[in-house]
Amino acid sequence: MVPFSLYVHWPYCTFLCRFCAFSKARVPAKGVEHERITSALLKELRTSLAPHKDKVLQSIYFGGGTPSLAQPRNIAQIIEAANSLVPLASDAEITLESNPTSAEVGKMRDFKQAGVTRYSIGIQTLDDRTLARMGRLHTGAEGLAAVDRARALFPGKVSFDMIFGFEGQTLDQWQKELETVLKHADNHISVYQLTVEPGTPLFRDRNAQRVVLPSGDLSAQMYESAVEMCTAKGFRHYEV
Repeated sequence: MVPFSLYVHWPYCTFLCRFCAFSKARVPAKGVEHERITSALLKELRTSLAPHKDKVLQSIYFGGGTPSLAQPRNIAQIIEAANSLVPLASDAEITLESNPTSAEVGKMRDFKQAGVTRYSIGIQTLDDRTLARMGRLHTGAEGLAAVDRARALFPGKVSFDMIFGFEGQTLDQWQKELETVLKHADNHISVYQLTVEPGTPLFRDRNAQRVVLPSGDLSAQMYESAVEMCTAKGFRHYEV
């Protein structure tokens, strides 16, 4: 059977990061109507997967938004529905993105019981001031603690995101952050340069000169040091 992958988008976020240009919405004041959005996602699954019944699902990726804000039982419903429409491979990888806030970390075990096999955590940076400026609700210490907890529940199946190029960041600071997170890393890290996307608050701040980001040369040095440091720890650079 032909291998096939599925992406499921959960659009809600508790906070909206100043640099994020993805399709998302803040959690409504009355809260997320979990059953309603799950019903909509299940309807979309039936439509989208109908032409692919001759295939086998190798992976499901829950992205967002912040899919760790979903109820684990609803994630289980979606996984079960997908499997009923296109069979899951016996070794299928099912990834869920999460932020390292205490509320979301507390649901990790329930997500594993729901069928999630891989956890991806948005640390972004260990600098608490930068996290606050960018609208993040966790601290650097909470980010590392979330990775450690995830590794205990999903050994060999944990990834986290780090971003370089924030305002005021120096090469030395970036290297020290990387040195720290690499001590907690599992077998996958995603490293990104901060991207200033049109329409975001960060884009408006930069254009109004309220924010000054590192130069291109400094950003290049940060990228090169990330490649060198990760490679030295045994990571294979497979994507640019």
